[in-house]
Amino acid sequence: MEKVRGLRILLVENDEMNIKFVKIVLDRLGHKTDIAVNGQLGIGFYKKNKYDLILMDLEMPEMNGLDATIQIREYEAANNLPPVKIIAVTAYAMETDRQSCFDAGMDNFLAKPFLVEELTDLIEKYFNNNKELSANQTLLNRN
Repeated sequence: MEKVRGLRILLVENDEMNIKFVKIVLDRLGHKTDIAVNGQLGIGFYKKNKYDLILMDLEMPEMNGLDATIQIREYEAANNLPPVKIIAVTAYAMETDRQSCFDAGMDNFLAKPFLVEELTDLIEKYFNNNKELSANQTLLNRN
């Protein structure tokens, strides 16, 4: 099975080491990544660009990932936009943390530290054999 490549991904994360690690992984997997260092900036990036996936940290200055996700979901609903996939990427791995992520509108949860395979498996889960067009594809590419 061919690996998914070429997704447009927004990484919302404030830890410099985590940013470097995830960016290297996503670059090697063939994805284009934008970085926002807090939830407020992440919302701004989201409103100006089209993303296939958002990787969202929970604890950040200015605005946390839960509040940012809620605002993104409200923006999508108000503008009749299809929901972007949002995956929480966080050190908070308790069941209550997971439930808070789902309650905010996130699609999945990835606990830090994570293995590269865990991230690639989630990307494959959502985008392999997906009939929807990614943000980088056009209607002309549809068979």
